[in-house]
Amino acid sequence: MRETIEYIIRFLLHGNDDLLCRVGYTRDAALFPQYDVVILPSPFFDEGVYGTPQSEPSLPLPTIGDTPILFGSPEIERIGSTKVVHADLVASAYFLISRYEEYLHPDRHRDAHGRFSGRESLPYRAGFLLRPILDEYSLLLLGWLSESASVSFPSPGYEQIYLTHDIDRIAYYRNPRGFLGGIKRNLTSFPGLKNVLMAPLRLANDPAYTFPWIIEMDKKVKGAQSIYFVKSAIRQHANDLPSYSLAGKDFKRLYTLLKENNALFGLHTSYHSGEHTETIPQEKKQLEEAIDCPISLNRWHFLRTLQPSDFNALIDAGIHDDFTMGYADTVGFRLGTSRCVRWIDPRSRCVTNLRLHPLVAMDCSLSNSYYMNLTEEEATNTLLTLLAQIKKHHGEVVLLWHNTVFSSVEGGYHPSLYQTIIEELSK
Repeated sequence: MRETIEYIIRFLLHGNDDLLCRVGYTRDAALFPQYDVVILPSPFFDEGVYGTPQSEPSLPLPTIGDTPILFGSPEIERIGSTKVVHADLVASAYFLISRYEEYLHPDRHRDAHGRFSGRESLPYRAGFLLRPILDEYSLLLLGWLSESASVSFPSPGYEQIYLTHDIDRIAYYRNPRGFLGGIKRNLTSFPGLKNVLMAPLRLANDPAYTFPWIIEMDKKVKGAQSIYFVKSAIRQHANDLPSYSLAGKDFKRLYTLLKENNALFGLHTSYHSGEHTETIPQEKKQLEEAIDCPISLNRWHFLRTLQPSDFNALIDAGIHDDFTMGYADTVGFRLGTSRCVRWIDPRSRCVTNLRLHPLVAMDCSLSNSYYMNLTEEEATNTLLTLLAQIKKHHGEVVLLWHNTVFSSVEGGYHPSLYQTIIEELSK
């Protein structure tokens, strides 16, 4: 636990590593004079509490100013030259980084796909899902330390921008089943029928092949990194369909286009592997062989992460960075922060080498009727609010838009919305 506590405090210091020795996490009053700031531990980690219902925060949460704290109290006192903080920021950060509530409730608050519901999560119920409160904790801690030490506060701006795209399908009508289904659905629509008939002649004619447009949009954001997550299922669930061949001409053409435009590639681990994690190494190997490149990035299909077992499976398979950490049914900061964190395994309580990148928003979360069902104006305002929070705390922007939502078949406001967000990020 010592390494884990040190990691959390270092994370909250936001780059001020030289101040680590000035922050204590102890109940021992005899040690207080060693530190400028002492955070008093709550009972969260105590034997007989950790892993039980007693370890869950109670609503409504207390606050320091308007910042909610999960454990402890807002009281702050000065003992000698030491500021003693009764808010357990360490346990609060641990709770969110480790996804502790999902570990504690493996069978509750799950949707039909086994995903933890964002609307049932503590951050949503407590009203802070749209705020990266761990980054707010950083500002609190740095403010307390600034009374006795030289402190560097995070400068506004984006640390990194990741424009990510899951390739769930390359085309609609480039295989016999899709072609025949397209004809049947579009018999009364001349424009739709024309799309279907033209698609087999040339990949670029297929409405789902919006990748050239996406590339031009993403290029407008200076310094942004585009990542494409590719399906490579070995054994498939129905929700892994439609499939595409990594050895086929369509994928090879797409891969060449994306590679020429400096895209990164990640594994889009299958829906099936959410419950059968033993297939992950096979999926990873198949993708690596297809593109002749090592793969270390991941995102689960359907955002179907069933941690902690699946995170450990990623680590064992050689995955270093995961981009799944957003909710499907709502947007916001699932990890409580806008910054990349190393995952803490709530079973072992150890810090791992798996880096979690906070996925702040997915296209269908905003627009789908069974999720947030927002209008374009509402979606725009929500995203701008989230981006402002990220910029304030010098965090990462991680967005997910599928290539298909930009097609004429899907319709909807996503082409316009995406252009608006690209313009905002380009400023």
